[in-house]
Amino acid sequence: MSEILSQAEIDELLGSLMTGEAAAVSPEASGGSSAMKVKEYDFRTANRFPKEQMRTFHVVFETYSQLLSNRLSSVLRVSCECEILSIEECSYSEFNNSLPVPVVLAIMEAPPMNGSLISQMSPEFSYMIISRLFGGGTAGENSKQFTEIELALIERVLNQAIDVFDEAWDKVIGLSTKLERIETSPQFAQITAPNEPVAVIIMNITMGEESGLMSICVPHTAIEPVAQQLNTRMWFSGASRDDGKNGEQADVLRDQLLKTPVPLTAFFEQTPATVSDLVNLQIGDVIKLDHSIDHPLTIKVHHMPKFRAAVGTAGLKYALRIVDIIEEEKQNEFVTR
Repeated sequence: MSEILSQAEIDELLGSLMTGEAAAVSPEASGGSSAMKVKEYDFRTANRFPKEQMRTFHVVFETYSQLLSNRLSSVLRVSCECEILSIEECSYSEFNNSLPVPVVLAIMEAPPMNGSLISQMSPEFSYMIISRLFGGGTAGENSKQFTEIELALIERVLNQAIDVFDEAWDKVIGLSTKLERIETSPQFAQITAPNEPVAVIIMNITMGEESGLMSICVPHTAIEPVAQQLNTRMWFSGASRDDGKNGEQADVLRDQLLKTPVPLTAFFEQTPATVSDLVNLQIGDVIKLDHSIDHPLTIKVHHMPKFRAAVGTAGLKYALRIVDIIEEEKQNEFVTR
């Protein structure tokens, strides 16, 4: 009841409102519990990832989660589902302090990005993988240190995750990610300054009835060389990366297209026959064709008429010689008949 204002305090507030003066209420008068708390603003924690870059992260890692689900399902022989929980910006010290112990930290290099990236696997998710590779069952104790054999198994799975990581980024920039080392203690994974802003992507991975977390830490210094390519507007304006690979891919596709086999079939003019004639056909019977010797045959490509050809021989084989090309207008007339 001490927080209720007295009649004198109410009269004082009403008087200050009437005169336009602000009445200062002492913390003691208000009980001290309703005093406003002011938090100092630290300019070092200002957001340095623009919204366009965060949108790019959402697009890339949505693709990555789908690819990772398929890859883990094939490697572990169990249905896996990956879901992005959040993509947020924080300082590296906040990310490092939130890591459990023990933990699996994969230090990765991803040129043309600068420095290193971190892929973090929670103990629950790590032991889910270990248990599955050792024959299944529950994950068991999650607080003990990882053995060398367990880390070797986890490294194999991490290499699979790195392969799809490059594939998810391929539409934005071409990465050549490789695993540098694996750490189990956060104090040995100082990849950037404590106050450096980082983008943390947290994913929840469900395997059967169990689930665990996996996160990826991307420092701001790492994306500086490719910052302009992370702008989604550049994708639609046609100003995306042009490193010469587009021309090479076009040449490869052109060569493969020119070497693609297609069926060619030569047709005589149609000859009508009744069902009775077909039923009564015997060996040695002759079918009269309504096709003149001087009239060329029609060559179809996938049932589409394209050429006119004359019948002949080449050595000991029958052959066709192209005598005319069916234009598109003629082709349409031929099809509609």
